[in-house]
Amino acid sequence: MRTIKQLLYILTGILLFSSCEDYLERTPEAAVSEEDIFGTYIDFQGFLDPIYPEIIDFPQTYLWNDLNMGGDVIDRPGGTNAYTSVMGNYWSIVGPSNSSLMLNFRQTYGYGTTDVDKNCGIWTSGWRGIRRSNMAIRNLSLLSEATPEEKNLIAGQAYFFRGFFHGEIISCWGGMPYIDTVFSATDELRMPRITYQECTEKIISDYDRAILLLPEDWDSTVVGGQIIGANAGRITVGAALAYKQKHLLYAASPLMNHASGNDYTYNTALCERAAAAGWEVIKLANKGVYKLVPFNKYTDMYYKVDGTMPWTTETILQRVERNTGSGRFSSHIRRIYVPSSFGGTEYCHGVNQLFVDRFEMADGTRYKPEYDNDPTKRWDNRDPRFRMSILVDRDRWGNHVNAYCRLWDGAPTSDKSATGQAPLPYLVKKYWPSGVNNYDRLWNNFRFISPRMRLAEVYLDYAEAVTAAYGPDGSVPGSGFTAVDAINVIRARAGMPPVTSAAIGYDSFMELVWNERSVELCFESHYWFDIRRWYIAHLPENKQIIDLNFDYDWTSFTRSLYITKVFEDPKHYWLPLPKDIVFLYKEMYQNAGWQ
Repeated sequence: MRTIKQLLYILTGILLFSSCEDYLERTPEAAVSEEDIFGTYIDFQGFLDPIYPEIIDFPQTYLWNDLNMGGDVIDRPGGTNAYTSVMGNYWSIVGPSNSSLMLNFRQTYGYGTTDVDKNCGIWTSGWRGIRRSNMAIRNLSLLSEATPEEKNLIAGQAYFFRGFFHGEIISCWGGMPYIDTVFSATDELRMPRITYQECTEKIISDYDRAILLLPEDWDSTVVGGQIIGANAGRITVGAALAYKQKHLLYAASPLMNHASGNDYTYNTALCERAAAAGWEVIKLANKGVYKLVPFNKYTDMYYKVDGTMPWTTETILQRVERNTGSGRFSSHIRRIYVPSSFGGTEYCHGVNQLFVDRFEMADGTRYKPEYDNDPTKRWDNRDPRFRMSILVDRDRWGNHVNAYCRLWDGAPTSDKSATGQAPLPYLVKKYWPSGVNNYDRLWNNFRFISPRMRLAEVYLDYAEAVTAAYGPDGSVPGSGFTAVDAINVIRARAGMPPVTSAAIGYDSFMELVWNERSVELCFESHYWFDIRRWYIAHLPENKQIIDLNFDYDWTSFTRSLYITKVFEDPKHYWLPLPKDIVFLYKEMYQNAGWQ
């Protein structure tokens, strides 16, 4: 049985690794020394490589989890995170500290490291990744058989991951202890939680170290040049800069600024620093390191049906998934996004009508509820990203005669019925290619992914940070690249008309930035974080889940309230810490509203 102290070590990432890594604790009989493990580049990189599977790709999570929990989508009662979180039941998605839940768990297809894949999550994987990063940093001096480039690559990855996983954890739970050392099982631990911004400063310090050490492209290094084309997923300077911007922007946001003792406004000093980091990534894009994919190749970022891995010039960081085939459909897509008529099982996401309203008309004007009964406006002549990301009634999604969407109300043959699973008449299309269903069965070479960081997010983060720090027509000093410019780069790719700082149709340019972010990054597990950090999730207009009701013949369309989201301020702005953790010592206190 674990002692309380041992349990604490596990949950704060400072207990020894699992039995498969016991060789790291050398016994007199051990044949492998620390010098053997950390002495050469190849062996040291082999020690670091298991950190990569700790990166969570939320839609990939086994069976029923993803992180679309902000009310953008909903399932039927008893369904996935999308239902339980909207109903305010965070305990059901967090669980105790030794639970396999901890928000997400078991990513079955990945690097072949099944122990990691079956026991992962933001909390579990995060602390485990921090532990391994700290062990790597502690043993950098043992790396003797390596070139200066190889030493830089090892150190750069370790510092990046230590910052990255702390950022993952505090984004959900708030300020935590920053673990930057390796503890032994006999150490007494009473490290207090620190504020969100204090923790972020330590994260940024690690990113700054990594930025000095990492390459722009692994293929251009001597090490990576030996396996050109096989380095996708390796951490680069672009990833470190992009996450530096992201985590500074998060710390600057109204919720996090208030959590650090300030008011519910943007911290402009942090926004200035965030924008400066983002500009460095944009400069990399300007010289060709990254590039937005053309809109006709947009889906290449999310899925492929030719067996190749979804990875584009826009990708900055993502978890690398290697498996293909029917299992990719059966274990993931059909359990979250596919209705029963196409072979879906269990529960199916439906998209909130209010979220659908965020997609503008093709001419750049805002969608209005009175357009619901206008067939030329309801689902047509909209922002092209709408139909790229969402399926509507009568959409054909395959070659088979029966491969079409049935999303009208009431009839047993509809997917929007008591047995049809879809609670609302919109389906998530973003990760699901045409023909990958139980009719056409075009899944033999199917692979899908959700990028954790892509260039579009960098532009959007930059636009938000610049707007808060300098105004919509302002820019990072010396750049001449405004927030309006950044937004228009994203809109131009989709064929949407440019905007100005006047933000016609919006209350402010910042509201336009928020809306553009929701549309471009829809269903990529950003929305829940965004409405929390903007401190708007508790507002009545953001708690409604709205249905659109219509019959088979489309004779009329009316809106109704499907459910009201449960979101209490301050309770639901942060996840609860596992109860067994907060009982251990008072400095590891529970988040407000949870017991």
